[in-house]
This record gives sequence, structure tokens and C-alpha cells, in this order.
Amino acid sequence: MLMTVTDRAKEQLKSIPDDKMLQLSFDRGSCDIVNTLYEMKVVPKRDPADYEKILEVEKLSILVDHDFEEAYDHELTIDFANNFFVFKNKNQTFNNRIGLRYV
Repeated sequence: MLMTVTDRAKEQLKSIPDDKMLQLSFDRGSCDIVNTLYEMKVVPKRDPADYEKILEVEKLSILVDHDFEEAYDHELTIDFANNFFVFKNKNQTFNNRIGLRYV
């Protein structure tokens, strides 16, 4: 997967401790899967479950579901604007109001 994190997003994520990672999980109850990711969770680092994997991007460990890449056509940019994270690729903006929550 081609995943990038912009400088604005990196600035917001730089305070994540080394013993934590980001978790990006879909809301499986929605019919529009790519637009239902409304928050990124900061969770303790752990091994992935059978249905998950860890992506290493821009010195960040990101825990995702196995089908995460397919949902975003194998390309995702994480940006930050107007106090929210923005998920987009070269073709569209998927969600422009994603929050960050420490668990």
C-alpha cells in the first residue's frame, strides 16, 4: 500500500509515545466502509490479531484490518486540516473529520 503522512499530520502525531501505535478500524455496521473511519485510536503496541496487520509508515506503527488496503484502492494520504485528520488519495477525499483518541 502506498500510504503517506503529510508534515501537518506528522506534527499532530509526533507526541505518540514509542510504546503506542495507531489503530485504524472500520465501523462494520455501515454500508459505506471507507467513510466510516471517524477516529484514529492510539493504543498500546501489541501483536496483530488474525484479521489484522501492522503497517510501518513514516516511523509510525499503524494497526489495520487485512482488507484496509483494498478499501482505499491501495493508496492513502493522511493529512491534517481544520483541527481534523483527513483521509484522501489522488482521486478523492474519503473523510475530512477524523479525530484522534487515546485509549
